[in-house]
Amino acid sequence: MEAPFLINSKSRSGAKLAEEAKTVFEEQGVSLSEVTVCTGGEMGSRLRQFVEKGAPIVLVGGGDGTQRMAASVLAGSSTALGIVPLGTGNALARDLGLSVKLPECAAQLATGTVTPIDVGLANDQPFVNVATIGLSALIARNLDKKLKGPLGRLVYLPAVIKALQQLRPFHLQVRTDLYEFDGSAVQFVAAAGRTHAGPFVVTRRAQNDDGLLSLYALSNTDKMGMFKYGIGLLTGLHTILSEVWSCEARTAVVETGTAKAFIIDGDRGGNTPLKLEIKPRALKVLIPAPEPTTKAGQ
Repeated sequence: MEAPFLINSKSRSGAKLAEEAKTVFEEQGVSLSEVTVCTGGEMGSRLRQFVEKGAPIVLVGGGDGTQRMAASVLAGSSTALGIVPLGTGNALARDLGLSVKLPECAAQLATGTVTPIDVGLANDQPFVNVATIGLSALIARNLDKKLKGPLGRLVYLPAVIKALQQLRPFHLQVRTDLYEFDGSAVQFVAAAGRTHAGPFVVTRRAQNDDGLLSLYALSNTDKMGMFKYGIGLLTGLHTILSEVWSCEARTAVVETGTAKAFIIDGDRGGNTPLKLEIKPRALKVLIPAPEPTTKAGQ
């Protein structure tokens, strides 16, 4: 395989890994036609050039915000995205089964297969993971990005504690093509993929290639309700709780009593009202090759 490798200069570990990445990928039989460390704006321009040239694959190193930007350029094209997770959360990479360790990830991409996944739109802004309002938005707002490098994922702990202290219920109305929610809530999540907030599934039916948004809302609840929600996330059963409304839908319109900030893939996206839709299988990505199967008795 031959591919260019673009690295976001602002990612947590990207700028330091350029030389190491070249060696690691070449050891796996991947010929890197170029290794470029660049800003987000420069990366967008380079990606558009590769799309125009019909490049089969472009490797992109960075966090979730970087991969969302790359997806916004590559979606709908014949160029596949090879994700090299160099951020803090790396939600999309984890969702696709990619290792966050560079040597293992390079090996997976070298023998990987190209598959299409869905891309969500939040007020016409692409996202590959989730759009959120409420608790998740507060966590993102309280995140000290300067500490991402030295602390890694531990940087989320003080942000979560502060967000819980600031959390206030808000009126939420969600209208989809099939279902509706209207009530007091503290959290709303819309996902194009399977997981959110790390390894936690969004809903039990969530997939990244089913042409549907997976939605849920956590109703305003007491401490016991929040405790049950936390346990539900850990077990993947939160959507069976009476405090949680969930569904799958192709489109949704989200309104709040007063304007609320929404977050897309970890970055501020704007304020409600929010129009959501899904672009089925719009982005080609490299995923690890399936494990070989053996016949019974062998």
